[in-house]
Amino acid sequence: MKSLTINGVEWEYETAGRGPEAMLLFHGAVGGADTMRPLAEGFADEFRTIAPTVADVSTLDEVCDAASAILDREHVARAHVFGGSFGGLVAQAFLKRRPAQVETLTLLSTGAPDRKTGARTARTSKFMRLIPFPLTRALLKMEMSRHLGTPAPPEAAGRVAESRRRLEDYFDRKLTKRTLLSRVELSLDFNLRESYAPGDYDAWHGRVLIVESDNDPMIPAPERRRLRDTYPRAMVCTFPGAGHMIPLLQPEALTGLVKAFVKEDYSSPSDITDYCPTDEPHEHHAHDF
Repeated sequence: MKSLTINGVEWEYETAGRGPEAMLLFHGAVGGADTMRPLAEGFADEFRTIAPTVADVSTLDEVCDAASAILDREHVARAHVFGGSFGGLVAQAFLKRRPAQVETLTLLSTGAPDRKTGARTARTSKFMRLIPFPLTRALLKMEMSRHLGTPAPPEAAGRVAESRRRLEDYFDRKLTKRTLLSRVELSLDFNLRESYAPGDYDAWHGRVLIVESDNDPMIPAPERRRLRDTYPRAMVCTFPGAGHMIPLLQPEALTGLVKAFVKEDYSSPSDITDYCPTDEPHEHHAHDF
């Protein structure tokens, strides 16, 4: 665990692993860098991992400035950037602002900017500011638990149970109103103020991997299609029946897929689907970015 003060704000981050290349990991809306440890361990045999905890700020500019400064401090010129769920929003914003620092981009269970989502979040934010925080916290805990309701195979039951326990602990003991409102403000910043177009990255020589599930309750099919349309040359791997829980249900498959993508361990872009699970019939999409 390390820390760096940037413009008066303390940013904590965790580093691990070894290897000549670095992977920058952006966490989801719940928790911080500690939630990325299982994935970091999966990458640590071949990559240095850097996982910041998003501080209580209100703009993506602040988050991206901090992530850039952390990479500079760690002497990383270009990183493989990974963002899951809320972290996927941050990762996309980072690529837009700091393309020179991004070698590849992996987006897991996330979406593209959406004004309608932003408007709904804005209405929810006003409601959250009015009701007592304990009630808000209880409602959020119930909603997040619902998204962890995807049936888990026996080999993943322990990981899912531990995730539920950590989720309960986070909401009961660690989540503050300030952090919650900060994450909401960052989501609003993304959905109401960010705008990406397929041609935005024509001058960028990196590659994009989109990892999704075919039954994600938080990222429904229209949202998944819109993300693919935003990055039309991205490689896409669809996990069947994994809901919003790919890292919990199939961590080895996920890390293996990302490593193959990052290292270009395939003879042609379409071969990336060899690393996608095929437990159930589903459609693969794979294109070169």
